[in-house]
Amino acid sequence: MSAFALCAVTWPATPLAAQVATTPPPRALSLEEALAIASGTSEGIGLAQAGVDRARGQQLQARSAILPQVNASLNYQRQLENQFQAITERFARPDTGAGGGGGGGGDDDLAENPITRIFASPYTVTATLQATQPIFTGGRARAGINAARYGRESSDLGVTGAQAQTQLEVTEAYYNAVLGERLVAIAESSLVQSERTARQVQLTFDVGNTSEFELIRARVTRDNQRPQYLQTRTQRDLAHLRLKQLLDLPLDQPLNLTSQIQEAPASVASTAAAPTSLNVSREEVIAADPRVRNAMDALLTTVDTLVDQRLPVRQASLGVSAAQEQLKSTRASRWPQISVSTLYQRFAYPDDGLPGSLNDFFPNWSVSLGASVPLFTGGRVKGEILAAEAGVQEARLRLQQVREAAEFDVQQALAQFEQAQSAWLASVGTAEQAQRGFDIAEVRYSEGISTQLELSETRVQLQQALANRAQAARDLQVARVRIALLRDLPLSQVGAGAVNASPAGAQSTPRQPQSAGAAGGSTQPGAPSGGFTP
Repeated sequence: MSAFALCAVTWPATPLAAQVATTPPPRALSLEEALAIASGTSEGIGLAQAGVDRARGQQLQARSAILPQVNASLNYQRQLENQFQAITERFARPDTGAGGGGGGGGDDDLAENPITRIFASPYTVTATLQATQPIFTGGRARAGINAARYGRESSDLGVTGAQAQTQLEVTEAYYNAVLGERLVAIAESSLVQSERTARQVQLTFDVGNTSEFELIRARVTRDNQRPQYLQTRTQRDLAHLRLKQLLDLPLDQPLNLTSQIQEAPASVASTAAAPTSLNVSREEVIAADPRVRNAMDALLTTVDTLVDQRLPVRQASLGVSAAQEQLKSTRASRWPQISVSTLYQRFAYPDDGLPGSLNDFFPNWSVSLGASVPLFTGGRVKGEILAAEAGVQEARLRLQQVREAAEFDVQQALAQFEQAQSAWLASVGTAEQAQRGFDIAEVRYSEGISTQLELSETRVQLQQALANRAQAARDLQVARVRIALLRDLPLSQVGAGAVNASPAGAQSTPRQPQSAGAAGGSTQPGAPSGGFTP
């Protein structure tokens, strides 16, 4: 019986040890390393690069319209039945009839005629070399080349935009994961604090110094903290999972994020003067922090916020140019198309199936000049011109839409940065004060000079202050990165709501939806367990 119990106890140890042994060690990952990995594994960049390759192929196709076209071919033919061979054999047979003596010599001459032998040969070998050179296309070829060039430039811009978008997405995902870890730590600390309070109340209840009502309240407060902790832990795990997917890392690989969020500046000393009067001025309360304006001015000196330099505006402008060139190409279809071509052939008619030497080939060379003029197309050319003119008009209107959306996007990004900077500066020192208030409340409660309600309120204030500071720091980091990449970023979802179709002749890059935790899109600061969405 003891041996059986020993086996039952030791048997699960081996699989558990093996499972622990197979867990990979945590991988240290900085933001710079994550951005470097994403530049080589991003599907968005790969799709944009494929668009560049497609545009290069279209550019080569358009350029071929002005270059000579040279083709070579070799044809071997074996005729199973040949009418000329049958005629030759009939006339080559001796005429034994009474009336056929007079034409025998002529028939033999006909059978031995070289032309007759060529037509009667069952084998034909043809080597052909043909060249064609367009001379005049009415500007169609040149317009097609220009349109393909604009498409290629737009595709190159698409790669730049995809790279910038990938950097922003990876930055958001990285700081979401960092924020998730920070919120988990805050929730853990709050859970530990509520557990310590519950045990303290239990001890005082056991000696009869606390009522059952206070004990129940402490237990409920502790139990209410656990769901928040579990929720923040789940969100942290999902944020890590999203980051691993963006970087194509193994999903079971633990990550040790080394680039932390700066939650407070080097100096947290308050710059506000001590109040000297109880009178409160509305303008004084809502006045903007001068440090925010200084940060905005410093940022604007290092980034380009001109609307015409935004990548979507440049792409739309190239789309207008490409549509205009397509219109020129369509209008050129009314002009004559002139080309010159040459055809060089050599024929061989071997008797035994294959030619013996080059002397068995006979040359045939011709040069032709051709012109094609559309006299009546049933309205096709006119319809194509109308469609091309409509394409130009659409491209111009789309450019105007993109320019307006880009202007709104710039102002939105600046407003989000100003909001994030203000919230970050406002949170400086608040967490330290909340921590000091909670320490005092714990001492007051342990000494019996305060209530459990006061202790719970200060704990909630501390948790909210810590979460607000972490969320504000994360939003500021993301807003700063977005401003730095603004020139090459695609339009945001709000700014691009009216611009759905891609410019004519331009390759567009798909825009990945932003996370709900982007700068300016955070949830209520009082909810530490739901401060971001990975």
